[in-house]
Amino acid sequence: MGNIAREPDRLVDGKVLIGGELYEKSDRFESLNPATGRPIGSAPLCNREDVALAVEAARTAQPAWAALSIQKRFGYLEVLRNLIREEGDAVASLVTQENGKPLQEAHFVEVHGVLDFMTGLIGKGPSYLKDRSVRPTNPLLWTKRHTIRRVPVGVVGVISPWNLPFAIPMGQILPALAAGNTVVFKPSELTPLVGIKIAGLFRKAGFPPGVFNCITGDRETGAFLVDGAIDGVLFTGSTAAGLSIQERISRRMMVSEMELGGKDAFLLLPDANLERSVNGAVWGGCFGTGQACSSSERFFVPERIAERFVSEVTARVGAMRTGNGMEDDVDMGPLVSEAQRAKVETQVQDAVSRGARVTCGGKRIDGPGFFFEPTVLADVPLDCALMRDETFGPVIPIAAYKTLDEAVAWCNDSPYGLSATIWTSDVENGMRLARRLEAGSVWINDTSYTHGQAQCPWGGVKSSGKGRSHWLGSLHELTTPQLIGVDSGRRARELWWFPYGRSGLDLARNYRMVRSEGVLAKLLHLGPLIRDFLKTRSLR
Repeated sequence: MGNIAREPDRLVDGKVLIGGELYEKSDRFESLNPATGRPIGSAPLCNREDVALAVEAARTAQPAWAALSIQKRFGYLEVLRNLIREEGDAVASLVTQENGKPLQEAHFVEVHGVLDFMTGLIGKGPSYLKDRSVRPTNPLLWTKRHTIRRVPVGVVGVISPWNLPFAIPMGQILPALAAGNTVVFKPSELTPLVGIKIAGLFRKAGFPPGVFNCITGDRETGAFLVDGAIDGVLFTGSTAAGLSIQERISRRMMVSEMELGGKDAFLLLPDANLERSVNGAVWGGCFGTGQACSSSERFFVPERIAERFVSEVTARVGAMRTGNGMEDDVDMGPLVSEAQRAKVETQVQDAVSRGARVTCGGKRIDGPGFFFEPTVLADVPLDCALMRDETFGPVIPIAAYKTLDEAVAWCNDSPYGLSATIWTSDVENGMRLARRLEAGSVWINDTSYTHGQAQCPWGGVKSSGKGRSHWLGSLHELTTPQLIGVDSGRRARELWWFPYGRSGLDLARNYRMVRSEGVLAKLLHLGPLIRDFLKTRSLR
């Protein structure tokens, strides 16, 4: 195999970033390269006091950061974007070594995804945050001025997963900061070094101390952050963990975004371009070793072409090259951990015990690292764990349907609703079907490509979460609208203020009729309205 130049086996013993300063700790935990199973570095294990210190630093920095002009805040983002461009190779290499995905994928999905997102955010974001003047519909209020401004929520905690350790947190951190909030970021305990790299980029870009803070640690560290004095939490991870966080914050008036689990459906129609559909199925099921929340995990195909589809998918998957993602001819890397590999293995074995046929793969790969063969199964029963629970592995389970209505029902028969794909040559029919699917995103003849596009919301329905992230709309979700209404103050009173009386009551009645849609009613009540208006003015 041809190799791309590798960095040393041990990359870094990282430090956390709090209040603009790097902090060392004696309590540490190791990060493993999932392709080798060997440690590549370590990170501080932050405790409750460390988290409180980070939150305090963010709280102290927030007023001055929010007081900066929108242009100045976005200026910092432009510096950061240029820095990511310069250090893209280092970022992608670290992602591959700590997460396992192939280097090409780390570039396209992680680095380029973030750069694309930043381009959209920087280009359109200021218009989402600027003050907006509004004119009420009531003519009696037209002499007043009304402005809506966006107010940052304050200190935001960002807790991110290991599967896209650069793209996912950046898609939440950046809108939070752009909106005038400060951030305390806790990366996954499986990819802490990527989180520390993110902290280094913010520090190098010159962000003011305390605006961005990074703490590392385990789940307990994340719980300390959620319980801390923060004003919002942005979480990406399992549904169980998301529900736990929601319970913890239920008595606090806190902003939250939850991007949780998925069990995404792949719906093939008989008229689809089969070659593209097969290629899309293989990539959609196996990119990131199947460890993406938007990975296709349930494949529904028409009975009459099921065997052909299974055969062609099996051939494509069988030709995939599995190995260390730093090698330039590898299609798929390892799973992130032994626990994740055991979970995938258990689901595959359960499906086989219930009658599913393995047509390709199905086993762990012996040797160092946490590798599992890319796998295809046919005749998979709908009630097995492989079709019900989130898998997060390189598995393509296929079931054949008789009618399209049956297939739509199967797609929606899930507690999850993050995304789905439809494959058809009749795009209009695909659009109609998309409206029947219970999913936050539906792609027709493609999959997962809108992540990182700032104009497109990302998030799901049902147990796949609440709120939307990784898009321009996050600038509104992470701020609150404040209305400022202004009157010149020259008049002594308004028509509807005290004292009440007969003339005011007549005015209210005639005003209601003049504002009705009927022309005759307007004409009949216009004269009395003017009379009552003059009477009421005389009371000022």
